[in-house]
Formats: sequence, C-alpha cells, structure tokens
Amino acid sequence: MDFSTPRKILNLYREGFVGSICDPEDMAVLMGELPMPVFGAAAYNLFGDGEGKVSLPFKSLLKFDPGFGPLEGQTTGDCVSHSTRNAIDITRAVEIDIKGDSEEFVTRGATEGIYQSRGHYQQGMSCTGAARYVNQTGGILLRKDYGSIDLSTYNSSLGARHKIPNSIYKDEASKHQVKTISNIRTVEEARDALANGYSLSVCSGYGFSSVRDKNGVAKRSKGWSHAMAWIACDDSQEVYNETLFLVQNSWGKWNSGPKRLGQPDGSFWIREKDARGMLSGGGAWVFSDVDGFPARKIEWTIDEVF
Repeated sequence: MDFSTPRKILNLYREGFVGSICDPEDMAVLMGELPMPVFGAAAYNLFGDGEGKVSLPFKSLLKFDPGFGPLEGQTTGDCVSHSTRNAIDITRAVEIDIKGDSEEFVTRGATEGIYQSRGHYQQGMSCTGAARYVNQTGGILLRKDYGSIDLSTYNSSLGARHKIPNSIYKDEASKHQVKTISNIRTVEEARDALANGYSLSVCSGYGFSSVRDKNGVAKRSKGWSHAMAWIACDDSQEVYNETLFLVQNSWGKWNSGPKRLGQPDGSFWIREKDARGMLSGGGAWVFSDVDGFPARKIEWTIDEVF
C-alpha cells in the first residue's frame, strides 16, 4: 500500500482501506472497566458550558507546537494513534497554557507506542484499544530520543513492527498515563468538552470532501474507516445556524479551500448532522491527565486568532 502522498492516502481510504477498526466487544469490556465511562455522567457539572460559544483549544497547542496539524502526516494505517496523540496534546497544552499547571509541555507526543499497542501486525487499530493503552496498559511517550529507541522523528515502522522495547513501551509510558478517559456520545457532550479544553479522538466511517467551502466546511463524501481529532467547536450559530466542529486530519496538507478562525492546514469544519452521525458509533474518546474533568473558566477570544 502506498502512503507516500496525501492524495494516495485519500484514495486508499476511499477504496476501503480500514484504519479505524470497530470492536464492539472490546468497547463493552473497556466501558465496564472504567469508573466514569460516559462523559455526560462523568462531567455533568460541565453541561451547557459550550452553548453559544466559539471554543478553540487547538490555539493553546499551537503556542507549544507551531507545526501541529500538517507536518506529521501518517505513512501507514496508524490514523488512530495520530488522532489520540493530537487530542491528548491539546489537553496537555490547555492545562499548561490556560489552567496554569506547573508541568512542562516538553514536546509533542509520539504516535508509535499507541500504534504498537494494537496487539497485531496488520494495518489499523481501534480507538478503544488506543484509549486503553494511554489510560491503563501504557501511557504517553514523547517525540524524543529515549536512548534504546529514538522517537524524536516520526517513524511509523517502529509501532507497526513492534520495535519499541518494553522498557519504553510499557515502563516509561506508564509514568505518564492519562488518568481519565470517557466516551463521548452526543454533540452537546463534544461541545462542552471542547469548551473546557478537552479534545476528542473520533473513530467513524464518515468521509469528507478535500475541498472546503467558503466557511471552511467540508461536505460529507464517500466513507472512510478512519480516526481524526476534533479540535474546536463553533456553537455561535452564525455560519449555518447550527453547531460546527473543527476536525484535524493526519494526512498532511491534503485539502484546500478557505479557512477560518486560524484553523491549521489539513483541518476542516463539519456540520452538526455529520457530527451526530460520527458520534453515534461510540468511537469518540476524550482525555484528561487529572482525575475527573474539572471545570475551566475559559474565554476563547476570536481576536487572538493567528
């Protein structure tokens, strides 16, 4: 399979390539293991926080990682690891930039450990498996040289071929686990999560046009078995009189057309009806590196857009 260009990756997914694997049985097992499996119940105190707001948490990540978005396009079927890493990096950045956590961002997260956790040597993995790895069996690895393995530059073959030693893949990663993961089921939950700085990793069968309209929105097209991060929400109702979500793909600069609100290259806005459809499959996860999902009083100012 040829992942050498964004166009070739797009064609692979259009032709039925499976990057995001649906595993209902494993999903049920993980949901049973979690103390707070559904975001709406786990974070009931956040209900309505995003109503009428424009929430742009990706802007915090751009302060620490200006190359976020197009500069690390996938080179194998590891889209789930990219969407999971991207969602977690945004949450990490918001906690430092907005919440004022004393920790250091250091550098972007690495995708290879997440992809190695899929437990097989074939292409693709499930969002459930990725969520379990960062929360339970592994954790977060960074883009740096660990001595026994160099993860400072994206190298998909390391995760694809299970080349990361257990001393890093398990022991080192487990020092930096995501403490809370919850499943997102509704547009309202996704809106409120993003308003509080929690980005989503979403596995679905929805595909979209490679050309954005005048408002940066992409129309739904032929389906993809794919995972992408949701990195912003516009609930102002000013564009289409409905809630819009900003989706970050992992194919580099694969699309074109107008952009709005400082969105990164490779991203596109989706309409509410498409968002509801994508969430209906149960493949959306939100991450926090602290116990629970504490409310954050955030004012996303549009005039700060880059």
